[in-house]
Amino acid sequence: MASGRLSAILLAAALLSSFVPALADGGDGDDYAIFVSVDETKVSIVSGNLTVAVTRDWPRVLFWHSVDPFSPTFEVGFPKLYLFNDTDADGRFCMSEAVYTVYLDSNRVEWNLSSVSSDYSAELGESVSFSMTTRASAFNDTLDAPPAVESWANVTFWFRVAENPTTVTNPAGSYGLSGKTDVLVDMSIEVTNGTGFDAIALERFLQGGGTTDMFEVLEDGRDGAVSAVLSGRVDESAGDGNFTRPLNITDSAVQSIEFAKDDGTVQAFYSWGSEAVDETGASPGVRLNSSCFTTGAGLILHSVVPLSNGTASISHDSSVGLVEEGFVGAMTDWIREHSLVLGSAAAVAAAAGVAALHLVLRGRRLWRGGAKDKGAK
Repeated sequence: MASGRLSAILLAAALLSSFVPALADGGDGDDYAIFVSVDETKVSIVSGNLTVAVTRDWPRVLFWHSVDPFSPTFEVGFPKLYLFNDTDADGRFCMSEAVYTVYLDSNRVEWNLSSVSSDYSAELGESVSFSMTTRASAFNDTLDAPPAVESWANVTFWFRVAENPTTVTNPAGSYGLSGKTDVLVDMSIEVTNGTGFDAIALERFLQGGGTTDMFEVLEDGRDGAVSAVLSGRVDESAGDGNFTRPLNITDSAVQSIEFAKDDGTVQAFYSWGSEAVDETGASPGVRLNSSCFTTGAGLILHSVVPLSNGTASISHDSSVGLVEEGFVGAMTDWIREHSLVLGSAAAVAAAAGVAALHLVLRGRRLWRGGAKDKGAK
């Protein structure tokens, strides 16, 4: 009987060790699956070779290559907005024009996270999406003062990772996103308490890691020429004067900044639509003028959304992602790579369990044999 039990246990262990990799692999042989976890600080997604963490205290995307042990961690954050009047009439934002600041961190706003949806469709394949929403107020420069404009606007960020390549469309045209390794980031602003200012400036903070601390500016999108190469180690804001670097207006649907090494190897990117969608329907689209500067720790990017009578309802597309050609070696899919580890761990655990149970059964037989010997005496 003990031999029969042991055979059954060994069979179960063999099935378990072969089944775990299939679960990690998606179970359909395509070597792809999306893993999601949510905790009090972030939403984490593993999509093949891309690992993403979206923080919940303010809209920020941290991402890196899942497999490459030398991959830096890239960051694209949305820390604040500015309300301003375009005093020099150049259509762009400079810090001296800021009147009110709309902070997007948890010290000033409360973010509400939606449910995290995992779906499958013929268009997207496997996908994960969720949103963060808040009602934001505008502040002046007085430290610890109450809001200058209470409940200025409803602000929403929506994030999506999809298995299949997709197309993003805005009023300026369309551009493509790669499947698995790109994250779509949509932002919407619905002004509910108008202020009469000329425009909003959207601020983004970009930071590379390790030796990937160069930024290549592509005014005409990912397929265009590099118009400037900036070092994140240089603080362009030091000193006096207007230190912002204007980007030329483009006919492309998107503009981009790439994260690169000193030798020009590009590993990641941030792209944003060159026009926003006017949700009021008052105009076909809203052309964005952008400018940037480096800080010594990264890069600050501003894009200007003109306002009509101080009110607006706009949505704006952007994306972050990896450039896999920029990573050394032939990288395998994270799921496939780690399913082998999972399978080995399961096999080891199963074997240890079998060995332990075998010892228990043998001990029981020895105990029973000893008990019979005592009874015979």
